[in-house]
Formats: sequence, structure tokens, C-alpha cells
Amino acid sequence: MISNYRFLHTNGKDILILYLDFNYEFGGNDSKKKGLKEEISEYIRNNKINFHGGIITFVVGGVMIGNVIFNNNQFMNYKPFDNNDYVSNVIVNKIEKVKNEEIIDKSINILEKKEEKNVVNNKKEDSKKVEKKTQTVKANANTSKVVETNINNDNSNNKEVQVNEKEASNEIKEETLKVEDIQDNKTYINLQRKNGSLQKIELEEYIVGVVGAEMPALFNIEALKAQAIIARTYALKAKAKGRTLKDNESNQSYKTNEELQVLWGGNYNSYYTKVKMAVNETEGMVLTYNGNYIEAVYHSTSNGMTESSVNVWGNYYPYLVSVSSKYDNFNVSFSVSREISYQELTNKLGFYINKETIIELNGKTSGNRVESVKIDDHVYKGIDFRNILGLRSADFDIEFTDNGIIFTTRGYGHGVGLSQYGANGMAKNGYNYETILKHYYPGVNLTKKTG
Repeated sequence: MISNYRFLHTNGKDILILYLDFNYEFGGNDSKKKGLKEEISEYIRNNKINFHGGIITFVVGGVMIGNVIFNNNQFMNYKPFDNNDYVSNVIVNKIEKVKNEEIIDKSINILEKKEEKNVVNNKKEDSKKVEKKTQTVKANANTSKVVETNINNDNSNNKEVQVNEKEASNEIKEETLKVEDIQDNKTYINLQRKNGSLQKIELEEYIVGVVGAEMPALFNIEALKAQAIIARTYALKAKAKGRTLKDNESNQSYKTNEELQVLWGGNYNSYYTKVKMAVNETEGMVLTYNGNYIEAVYHSTSNGMTESSVNVWGNYYPYLVSVSSKYDNFNVSFSVSREISYQELTNKLGFYINKETIIELNGKTSGNRVESVKIDDHVYKGIDFRNILGLRSADFDIEFTDNGIIFTTRGYGHGVGLSQYGANGMAKNGYNYETILKHYYPGVNLTKKTG
């Protein structure tokens, strides 16, 4: 039984490490081998791992027990494995205790031995290219690098953060972090304003405008720091993909200093100082998973649990899974009731709804939200039903009245990733920004990009 995995793209090679239970039986006959191959295929498909061939390393209890090299072209379509079509070589190593880093090194070595001739030739060419590139970088001083470290606002409490849900619903693509363009040792991003104009804004200045627009400035500064890191991650991922950011809720909201003055009024000086401090104290910090920028999605308020991305957009991200968020109910608008008339329900759903209509709320997701809604012969995913009716969240109850249906919702937003009110509650109870981020995005690394 496969219990976990780790996917890496290292030195141009794809490596999939599969962690097996202690009681997994490796049989010697063809039927058992074929069963293992089919299980691997199913596991990759179910977890939507972007692995299209390369090396698979098996680990049991910290013991690296073997490697299988797969043929790229055949493996790409996730077809069932035949005995010989997909496996080009099987290598069983001497059993020894190893750390993850050693597993990676050993896996790479196996591939390099298989392609030894090409590797030797390529190394010579790469050495020349690296030397030449290094000289160019030193001459121009126009580069930045990524290094590991240990380290909504309308102020009405009712604004849902919409962080480009369409982008988050795209198929997972493992991508290597790209070196950002630097001018005068600063990173700039392109921002399309609401009036259609295109502006080039220094990254950290942009992050101040995003944090000011996306999170109430009266929040605890540790929550503001967490928001700054998320906003920076989102911006740099978009930049790495070649996308132009917009200043509205289709991406991240952004406000200029002048707009923040209007928003904050007499509190502008104190609020601006606070937000600026949160950005400065986290300068350059981003969230990564397996060396790649994460999908930095977030929302206003959870229902006590965040939601798994697979239940909202159909794609699985190891760091976007359901986790507890126990401070959300401190939001005064945590639970809201709203009545929708039968006529409005009929218009939005496209078929007649009245007091006699039977509506069934079936099942709960891992984030304790409605899994599906059945109305006569019509069945909706809970998240889709929420979007059609414009409900605050997919965690809701219903009550029929003479005029319509009262929907009582808990939380606000899609529920995936960081909950802003939950983060503020954690911060007020002594948790720092790093703990908050690693709670809401389990398994991620806090990474600092330096010029």
C-alpha cells in the first residue's frame, strides 16, 4: 500500500519517491509485479501527480529498497502497465537507512549511470555555459536567486477574497522557480489598472498596496505578515508564468497610497506604518513546495475547517488540504442568514421552485461543507450550488418559508488555503506568521529570494 509520495524535478530529471507501508508484499511472480505497476498508475492518477516518466524510488520505513525506470512515451497516458512495455530497467539497491536527500542523490545517480555517456558529454558543455553565464552575471549584476531560510478590505468584515479561482482550477504544473528580472537590485512587476493602463511597480511597493486592499489593517501584525508573504508568492508565480497582474479581484486587489488614504481616512498614517512594517519584515519571503511557488489561494473566513482544493476545483495539491481553523467564529459575520425568494431561485436555477419542492443536502466534504444538493432530478456539487446562488460559503442549512428559502451559511469564501480571520485569531493568540502559514499550507517551505 502506497502511503505517501514526493515528486521532484532535479537536474532535469523527474523523480517520484513512493513511501510504502511496512506490510507491503513484493511478490516474485508476474501477476504480483503487474499488480504493483497498476497500483502505481492508479496512485499517480488519483493524486494527479504530474509525472510522465523517469525514475520511481521505493522507500519503506526510511529504507530505500529499489528503483524502477519508466519509459516516458508509454507512461504519459497512464495506461495500465503490461509486463514489459513500460519498464525499461529494475534496479534493487543494497538495503540501507537513508535520508530523503540521500534517496534523491541515489536516484539521480541511477539515471546518470544509465545515461553515462550523454552525461559526460553534456557536463563539458554545461561547464562552459555555466562559466560563461557566471561571468556575464558578475559583469551585469542583473540576477537574483532563491535561497532557503529557517525561518479585503472594505473593513466591513464581509469582503470575500477572490484570488483568481479560475487560475487555481488549472491542472497542476510543476515548474522550476525562475530568476526574476532585476533593475537596480529591485524586482518589478507589470500591473494592469482598472482604466486599462499598464504600470511597472516595484514588487515590495506593490505588496503594500495588496495587503492594504486585501486584509483589514486593524488585524494583528503577524497576520499581516502572513498575508504579505502570500501576496508576494502569488505575484512572483504570475510573473514566472509571464502573466500580467490586474488590480481587481480577478487576481489580487491593489490600492495606491492615494486610494488607501480614502479607504483608511484618519487612520491612514498608523495603518500605513503597520502594513509597511509587515511587508518590510518579510521582504522577499515566499512559499514554495518542492522548489516551486505554491498556489497562494486564501479566503476571508472558514467554517472551522479549511477545504481541500480537490473538493473545490477538482485538483489535488498536497499543501491545500483540510486543516482546522478554530478562530473563525470570532468574526461577527461568521454565521449569516439570507432569504432567497422562490422566484429568484427559479430564475437562477432555471426551473420552478416553490414551498413543496424537495431539496436534499447530501454528504459532507473533508472541510465539513455540503457535498451535493439534489432538487428533483437535478444534482449539484455543493460548491457549484453556492456559486449559482451567490451564497457566502458552501456550508449552509436551509429553511422553507412562505416566500422563499432561508440559507444560513457559516464562513465566507471558497475555504481553500489560509483563512484571514483564522490567521488573525492565531496571531492574537501568540502564533507568529511562519507557524500560521505552515498550519494553513502544510508541508510548504518559507523561502527568501535575495538580490
